[in-house]
Amino acid sequence: MSEPFLMQFDPSPSAVLDPNHERTELDYHFPKKLLFAFITSEAIAEFLVGYEHQEIGVFECFEGPTKIYEVQLENEKITFCQAKIGAAAAVELLDWLIGYGVRQVIAIGSAGVLVNLPENYFLVPIRAIRDEGTSFHYASADNFISLESPYLRRVEKLMQQNNFKVKEVTTWTTDGFFRETPAKVKQFKELGASCVEMECAALAACANFRQVDFAQILFTADSLSDLEKHEDRGWGREAHDIALQLGAQILFKI
Repeated sequence: MSEPFLMQFDPSPSAVLDPNHERTELDYHFPKKLLFAFITSEAIAEFLVGYEHQEIGVFECFEGPTKIYEVQLENEKITFCQAKIGAAAAVELLDWLIGYGVRQVIAIGSAGVLVNLPENYFLVPIRAIRDEGTSFHYASADNFISLESPYLRRVEKLMQQNNFKVKEVTTWTTDGFFRETPAKVKQFKELGASCVEMECAALAACANFRQVDFAQILFTADSLSDLEKHEDRGWGREAHDIALQLGAQILFKI
């Protein structure tokens, strides 16, 4: 019996349809620094009010356009956009942005906790469990992907300079939001996972494959630490504005 197709990684950098296949039609040149925000539209709109910005591109998809912004941070310009939920959608957008100039990425978003952690607490993944499919198209088969890099160390240092405690974690990246079963929670907690989300492993794999810098900052939302009772809490909403400002400040200084 042959191995599953998902395990058969093709390392070729070229595909039949490359991310920048529309480059003759779309003359996009995005600033190299990207703030990739898994944040509500309301919080993004409030963030943009505080900075000089302009729309510099649009990612078209059937559910509607995703606007790409250039945000002015004093003498620095960064790329900024709302990310898409789920590994496949998030990586499709990220790979497209990389194709038009992005080279340094900070992703920010929420995660459910598997251990006893307060809500709206900030975490830095240094390793992700690959329980999704997208990463296997960007990296050879393995259970984990590492996020450790000199870039991540600089991000952590800048977090500390902004008075944020750096808590390094292993995160569990899953495609199955409604399949976070007690058995899986227990399994991945035993492998060291402190939190669960839906994109980190895939984003890291894509960034590594395209040879761009990547780090993710997570803030805690709901809790799965009690296998008998899921707690919605506030879904991390109180951290949205703080996370956006933190990501912007780190990109400005990095």
